Amino acid sequence: MADRDHDKKPVRLEAQPQRASRLRVDRSYPGRISGISLITTGPAEGHGFEVDARTVDQVTEHAEGLRGRWTHGDLSSDGLGRHLGRWENVRPEPFWLCRACGVEAEGAVCRACHQPVSTEWRAVGDFAFDRSAYKIRPDGLDVPAPVYLMDRAEEDPRSLGISVVARFDFEEEPAFEGDEPARLARIAARGDLLRGDWVADPAANPVGLHAGTHTPSELTEGAVDALDRIVARVGKEQAKTRALAFLARYFGDSFGEEVPAEAAEHGSPKSASGALRARVDALEEELRDLRLRQRVEHGGQGQRGDARVDVYLRNLQARATALNAPIPAADLAKVRRLLEEGDLDAAKTVAAAFLDRSRAARQSPFLRGGVFSLDQQRDPAHAKESVAAQRRMLRKRGWKVEVSPDGTAIQDAAPRRGGDA
Repeated sequence: MADRDHDKKPVRLEAQPQRASRLRVDRSYPGRISGISLITTGPAEGHGFEVDARTVDQVTEHAEGLRGRWTHGDLSSDGLGRHLGRWENVRPEPFWLCRACGVEAEGAVCRACHQPVSTEWRAVGDFAFDRSAYKIRPDGLDVPAPVYLMDRAEEDPRSLGISVVARFDFEEEPAFEGDEPARLARIAARGDLLRGDWVADPAANPVGLHAGTHTPSELTEGAVDALDRIVARVGKEQAKTRALAFLARYFGDSFGEEVPAEAAEHGSPKSASGALRARVDALEEELRDLRLRQRVEHGGQGQRGDARVDVYLRNLQARATALNAPIPAADLAKVRRLLEEGDLDAAKTVAAAFLDRSRAARQSPFLRGGVFSLDQQRDPAHAKESVAAQRRMLRKRGWKVEVSPDGTAIQDAAPRRGGDA
């Protein structure tokens, strides 16, 4: 019978590590990772209850469109409010598990310990990243969070995990006399399944990021719920202003700090918002002045800058020509445009990609007296290998790359900037 006296506080379940053989990464913008395990049957370590096949079915039933965030941060970490995307196509799936070894098995008997294995169930789904997630670069990452997670999913999937956050009901499973009845988790309604969050290195954090205590978890979830309600009611900007004003008043009242003028008037978000807007406008005006001054100061250096660009492009073409695979004029024009815009890093990245292509497509020097077919076509396998090398190099540098359907040509390549991908 379901418990009636519990307070249904949010609970974070153990992070589920992932297997490379099951994951599929689709990098077409905004990106998707398929075949991810959200929850499996078995004891919920550190929580005093168990997940059974019915729990998995309930997660499967309610998880379509479920939100996912970056980690389970406490109030001082990057996890709070870092929305990444939503769950889709969630379905139940059976698998073999060796309880003795704690690993997934490939047959009815464990190959490691030769003991019989049990049939367990898990909820498996696909995670679709939102476009807004590309604005998130937590923990000092030099790439957007979706790119980082897709890289990890391909290179080291066991270092990633998913942890379900839910408000559970519980019921006791009938037991034999003298045995302790199992306490089984139940999700009564769609609203009780809160999120399926990404957790880095689940092996090091067996019960999420709050091992040994539930208080930070409850505090974080309460703060998130309150902020979500305020944002839904008054909008993001006004909610942000109210939160900042509250913090300013709190530290002013409790610690004797001076309260900024824009936050001094309680319950007046309009005045605070106006002051903040004025400050932003002043900074933008100062930035415009600095840019204008820079253009004036460097105006006389234009010819010298053009000369340096020409020298760089000549050297680039000379290196490609030495490989008997010159860079086409249209591609050189792309490098020139980036240099003229002042984006030196992007120009170097593109130039390196073109040189890699030239190395892959290098030809033997022309031999007088040799016999050559005029209609000889380039080997498709060789072309695919060349394009694959360029694509790997560009993606490692954080570029968005689109390849032709047959894989023999790069159709588009551009650096990811800001929220773009």
